[in-house]
Amino acid sequence: MNKTPKTSNERDALVTPAKSRLVNRNILIDEELVKFFPRLEKSLTIVPFKGRFLGGRMLKESEVLVVRSVTPVCRKLLDGSRIKLVCSTTSGLDHIDREYLESSNIELINAPGSNAIAVVEYIIFTILLYSQDIGKPFKNLKIGVVGYGEIGSRLTQLLEKLGLQVLVNDPPKKKYHGLKREHFSLGKLVAECDCLTVHVPLVDKTEYPTRNLLDYQLLKDIKDEALIINSSRGNIIKESDLFTLLEKKPGIKVALDCWIDEPKIDALLARKIWLPTPHIAGATVESKIRAVQKVIPAIYDYFGLRSSELISDPKKLFEKPEKIPDYLDLKKDIDNIMPLISVSKQFKKKSIQNLSKLLPEEFDNLRKSTLGRREISNYCFSENHVVLNKIKKILIELS
Repeated sequence: MNKTPKTSNERDALVTPAKSRLVNRNILIDEELVKFFPRLEKSLTIVPFKGRFLGGRMLKESEVLVVRSVTPVCRKLLDGSRIKLVCSTTSGLDHIDREYLESSNIELINAPGSNAIAVVEYIIFTILLYSQDIGKPFKNLKIGVVGYGEIGSRLTQLLEKLGLQVLVNDPPKKKYHGLKREHFSLGKLVAECDCLTVHVPLVDKTEYPTRNLLDYQLLKDIKDEALIINSSRGNIIKESDLFTLLEKKPGIKVALDCWIDEPKIDALLARKIWLPTPHIAGATVESKIRAVQKVIPAIYDYFGLRSSELISDPKKLFEKPEKIPDYLDLKKDIDNIMPLISVSKQFKKKSIQNLSKLLPEEFDNLRKSTLGRREISNYCFSENHVVLNKIKKILIELS
């Protein structure tokens, strides 16, 4: 067996099939993902668990583990277990100790791009709300996109097709993979753009580390009424520096969907910023289905089972497209699709009730309140909803 953990981009030699030995066919799956799995082979048994509360005792009877980003997968969790395959239904892998998996001959599969459309929708809705709040025409905004991967590239295409000017920054992609478009320095994005949105993985031991990528030293030159969005990982922005920034430039709007030390997030910061949300940007019914579809083949490969007719038709899980009422009020229309305003108000209310740290259960309950969120492709709009119809059309093309 190759000792290097595989991701779903490395599908040629996924997992050594467990045909020749007696294996336990229980599959530990985060309870929020269970309903998105199709009917499995009869010999396989799903054992659900609560994402933040998985303990070593549960791992003793399973060889396959399916997690979300809320479950840290490391030596402390896996040592002494029988786990041989870890599937993460995420793009990012900062919750996974990849070195430990490699040294323990444990295979790793993830699901890059599965939540891209969902995150792009969160970003575009946030920018639209920002445009309304500051009274500046949407098309007159200049957007800085940091990170040009699955999410950043789709977001850039959407924004440019909507007529906005976009500046892109992604040094490692420019150097090693070819950006295939003009590249701008991070300093230029900060100084010139009305909105700065970050879409990079959280990495430390690399040529281009991203921990505390956005700190006060960089952001002090940002426009006085600019928008900063973080839907990547909490430690991309140095949260403590945001207090200084907002004190110096109180007109700045900050939208945070990812936080340091989730779910024990900084309640003081939550009530000070413009749009706090509880890590919901990438969570839709559709994104979970895509993620599950990316990891199931590896599970079947591991057990040496056929994967033909494996994936159920996602449309069977969907209801008929929902019609959005003609409010002709963009804020209400957006909140009907993705309740950013409603959830943010609740988030701030909860943060006011806590002196310093939001209670973990309150953070998770707020996040769970949006679990039924659907992507814009599920909605029908009248011809009066010009902007939303255009966004829907472009996103369907990009997906």
